[in-house]
Amino acid sequence: MNGRDYSIKLNSFELGVLTGVIMQLDEKNQRALKPVSEQLIALKKQFEEEAGVKKEVLPGGVLRITDRDGNVIIREPYPWEVGGN
Repeated sequence: MNGRDYSIKLNSFELGVLTGVIMQLDEKNQRALKPVSEQLIALKKQFEEEAGVKKEVLPGGVLRITDRDGNVIIREPYPWEVGGN
């Protein structure tokens, strides 16, 4: 490797898809892409904050996610959302 860093442009949809693809990889490949997934998660948190997203843990550990427009999603938390993230 040459040690250079490269930048790419992603919209929020592409960011979500790429994060999902990385999550489905085996553990070895997830470890290899850990720096990338950490950057994607940081961007996701930034986008959520800008969109006024609120997360609430419901009984059973599922998340209720609401944006400032009132859209609601209820789902299981992703691994990086466990533990107060």
